[in-house]
Amino acid sequence: MSPLDRWYVDLSLVAFATGLAVLTVAFGVTGALRTAVIVPLVTVLPGYAFVSFLYPAVGNSAVRTFDENQRGLRNPLPTKDGIDALERTVFAVITTLFIVPLVAVAANFTPWGITLYPLLFGTTGLTLSLTVGGLIRRYRLPAERRYTPQISEFLSNVTYSDAGDAFGTADSKRRLFNVALGVSLLLLVSSVGYAAVNPPQQDGFTEFYVNTDNVTGDTQSMYPAQFAAGETRTLSVNVTNKEHEQMQYEAVVHIQRTNGTGADAQVLESNRVAAQSVTVDHSATRTVNFEVSPSMRGSDLRMVVYLYRGEAPADPTMDSAYQSLRLPITVA
Repeated sequence: MSPLDRWYVDLSLVAFATGLAVLTVAFGVTGALRTAVIVPLVTVLPGYAFVSFLYPAVGNSAVRTFDENQRGLRNPLPTKDGIDALERTVFAVITTLFIVPLVAVAANFTPWGITLYPLLFGTTGLTLSLTVGGLIRRYRLPAERRYTPQISEFLSNVTYSDAGDAFGTADSKRRLFNVALGVSLLLLVSSVGYAAVNPPQQDGFTEFYVNTDNVTGDTQSMYPAQFAAGETRTLSVNVTNKEHEQMQYEAVVHIQRTNGTGADAQVLESNRVAAQSVTVDHSATRTVNFEVSPSMRGSDLRMVVYLYRGEAPADPTMDSAYQSLRLPITVA
């Protein structure tokens, strides 16, 4: 296969890597594989597609001579048309630094905000659009003018030139500078990209609160606070898992008689009236409904809901519970 038959290879790899990133997130892949797939998407691929769209033609270097009687130039001058492989790499990294934040700004104005999926689909959509545009622009050029990625071209830009002409030394310095700049940018952006796809994980926690979905302006209490003797009412609580993994919880409801209010109130009598186990995925919320029928009467009562990670003990307490709710009630 001749080089002219491979003009689409680099952009095909860009499209493949972009699609692979989407599939990696869609299937919930984690760890080093996720990092290896996502980091290129936020450091190089969008910029490379953009540069390929702007510069579909191969870069040509030449030496132009001038009439020294008219110009006073004794040495030939180098000229350049387009950009070479090394410059494409450097420009790809630089432009990605602008493209990804712009996608984030656009995502901020969507109903979903700056979250994973708007950023993912915005970045991949823009990258694939530019990739298709770059392929079309290359295809419309004559075969000999299409940019074709070649390892030899890249290596020629990073090797020292021994040419004896007047611009050989300057050209070699330019190449070395481009290499240093490209490596520095790749290291910088790769570190930023790694931090973006692997942010420091916060300590896990669980939110535990009374469910208020059915509360209206006529509701006198956020939970069933008034009971008639022998009456059964429904207490709804929500459990939101922020522990970074699926969790198994058990919630236990006690009716207690106390000698006061607050956390320091002494418990005089306690009856277990309901219990329920629930499994909650990370970032999910489950509503737990308890059918509560107090057997004690009076105005010095409270419902206490204990939440445990895993199985609850036979004798739950405030100190041993992971979370708890204290809800004063009256049973007439």
